[in-house]
Amino acid sequence: MNKKITATWIFNLGCFLQDQLIPKLSEKYRKHNLILLNIEKVVILFYRWAIWLNPKFSEASYKLGRLFQKQKKWQEAAITFEQVTKSDCFELADAYCNLGRMLFQLKRFEESVVALNQAIKLASEQSWYYRIMGDVLSQKGEVSEAIKYYQIASKKNVSKTHPHVVFKSEKEQHLYPPNFIIIGQPKCGTSSLYSYLTQHPQILPAIEKEIGFWNKNLDKGIDWYLAHFPAISSEQNLITGEASPMYLNSKDVALSLFQEFPHMKLIVLLRNPVDRAISHYYMADRLNGDNRSLEKAILLGLESITDKSNINSSNDGNVNHYIKISQYIESLSQWMEIFSKEQFLILRSENLFTEPSVTLNKVFQFLGVEPYQLKKYEKKNSGNYPPISLSMRQTLNDYFRSYNQQLEEYLDRRFNWDIE
Repeated sequence: MNKKITATWIFNLGCFLQDQLIPKLSEKYRKHNLILLNIEKVVILFYRWAIWLNPKFSEASYKLGRLFQKQKKWQEAAITFEQVTKSDCFELADAYCNLGRMLFQLKRFEESVVALNQAIKLASEQSWYYRIMGDVLSQKGEVSEAIKYYQIASKKNVSKTHPHVVFKSEKEQHLYPPNFIIIGQPKCGTSSLYSYLTQHPQILPAIEKEIGFWNKNLDKGIDWYLAHFPAISSEQNLITGEASPMYLNSKDVALSLFQEFPHMKLIVLLRNPVDRAISHYYMADRLNGDNRSLEKAILLGLESITDKSNINSSNDGNVNHYIKISQYIESLSQWMEIFSKEQFLILRSENLFTEPSVTLNKVFQFLGVEPYQLKKYEKKNSGNYPPISLSMRQTLNDYFRSYNQQLEEYLDRRFNWDIE
């Protein structure tokens, strides 16, 4: 049999395992990471075998590089993507971009810039190439240069999402602050809400949903932050904003934000705390691998918080992170001591999930834009996972009941999580 034909057959088998079998097994055997890792080893073997049979098989090399990237094997991924760039691959620009990203992870910044420049040269219309270049330059300490790339990224991104928007000339462009921020909470539907909002003709997206400036990047300066938003002014009747849901859990973030933008409109999504904690666990398990079962992780969290003899229990993020973030009253009351209650729109996540159109128009009214109906309301980052036992749900319901009651009294509204 011809080597190229054999290579293609082996490559297709690897693709089937990676693209169809692994996703199905991930849902079925979520806690059996060893099974999935062994299958990925087989996939890698197949890709390498295909490349050995056909050294010019750039598609196999590209898929192999993406798999190494998924496994966070930066060095192996960089070597593989570099091999792709030496061939005539239909993903050549993307291969250069991914090579730049891997070199960035390896802190080889100068080489990363070279690779990203090549990606931009090959596909100058790709906004995210400029965004990644901005990230690399930011890490190099070249913040002013990074800002230029962020602005280009924003303009190109908006030209695709909102082609009706006309920007001012380059000389007239200025940096403008966002009009709103979705500040919380994780696993409550913030990705879906932000996606819905930025489909409105008057609401332009930032170059990425979660900028994380106020809790991670304050040292880069306010201009660095503003460069992530499109250069629009108030007379254009357009607005923009971001969604970094971890902001709500930090009082320092509230203080820093108030100092710069005391009149910011703030949106908070709150979900049944039991469901939010469970979803958070499964997300953390999927991204980082939590060796504990759901029950063990949750029970350890409860034990850590309630154990008064453990002085450091409230700061042990690895143990009780899932629980603490669901105690909404603590974080929300801290923010409302700094910003006025009129600046907040508090949404019940369950309403967003079941009545997205109604909920969204409440947000549009809050933001001062025209009502708008989307053609489709697709959920973002929704996960499928097995139901917890009735006893575990009752344990969590009992724990969160007092916090929910405090929240309802504080806001003078009912969330009805106890009767769901």
